[in-house]
Formats: sequence, structure tokens, C-alpha cells
Amino acid sequence: MAAARPGPAAPARQPLTPQPVAPAQVVAGALGLTLVLAGIAGMVVDSSFTTGSDLGGSRLLVFEVNGWHNVVHLATGLLLLGGVGNNRRARSLCQLFGLAYIVVTIAGIAGGDDAFGLIPINVADDVLHVVLALVALGAAAASKDWRDTIARHRVVMGDAGDAAQVVGPGSGHVGGPRATQPRIDSRLPHRRHP
Repeated sequence: MAAARPGPAAPARQPLTPQPVAPAQVVAGALGLTLVLAGIAGMVVDSSFTTGSDLGGSRLLVFEVNGWHNVVHLATGLLLLGGVGNNRRARSLCQLFGLAYIVVTIAGIAGGDDAFGLIPINVADDVLHVVLALVALGAAAASKDWRDTIARHRVVMGDAGDAAQVVGPGSGHVGGPRATQPRIDSRLPHRRHP
């Protein structure tokens, strides 16, 4: 039996340059971690799950919390932490978080001492909810993906002796091995590949 001949080695795929961390990713990470920690600390202070007319809470610093309030903090914190690794996901989650916290703020102001008959809320909670909502919505707006599709997927490669070359969508590459050609548009943002 003849020995199998090894086939040609697959060409090494050039990794795309790492993308910068967007403001929504930073806010999702910071707010997510803060809310998870606040939820845990709140459970230590008050883990009662009362509802209706018996609704009350304990103080965590200047904020009023109970078990339901802490579950909301834990859930929204974990939700935000889920967006840390991806700009698009972080933007969407920050938008969702911001809109949800605006609704909670309105419910807290309309309800007086509670929101939805589950969450005890005081004036400090209302102010904090508005600030958190505006920060999240602002970070989502600031994280808009400014680059177009071509710029998002291209890689600038360069040798010590050659001028930088662009490969990827829009560079004339239609399949098969990657062929380089001179830069197609110097106005598009680009990153140097190490």
C-alpha cells in the first residue's frame, strides 16, 4: 500500500485588525458590573419579596431596595455584561437598558413610593434611574459604527520594502488566493496588520 501524499498546505488566513472598544462596550461593562454588585449587596440588606400595600424596603446607602429591586439590578447587570464583547450587541443592550430604565423612572414617579407594585422607589432611585438611562442611551449613540462595509472588512498589509497594500472586499479580489493591489481609497479608515 502506498503512503498517502500530503496535500498542499492551506494558506494562512490573515486575521483582521482588532477593533477599538466602543463607548457602549465600556458603559455596558461598568454599569453591568456595578448593578450586579449592587444587586448582591442589596440582597444582603433586604431580600424580602413583598408586594402590594405591604411593600416596603430597606436602605442601601440612600436607595430603597427589596428582593424584587435587587433581582432587577442583577438581571439588568447580567444583561449588560452580555454586550461587553461586541459593539453592535453592546449598543443594542444599552438602548434596551436605557429605554427600560426610563419606563421604570416614569413608573416610579407616577407610583409615588413604588414602581409596578413590586419595587420600592424613592427620589434618589428616580434620579439614579434617569442618569443611568441617559448614560446608556448616550453611549449607544456614541458607538455608532462609522465605517462602511468595505472599510470594516479590509486589512492593510505591508512588507518592509513594499508600500502598504489593501486586501479584502472592494480590492478587486473575487475568490481564490488573495491578491494584493494598491490602496483603493485613501479616505477609508485602515489599520496596519502587524
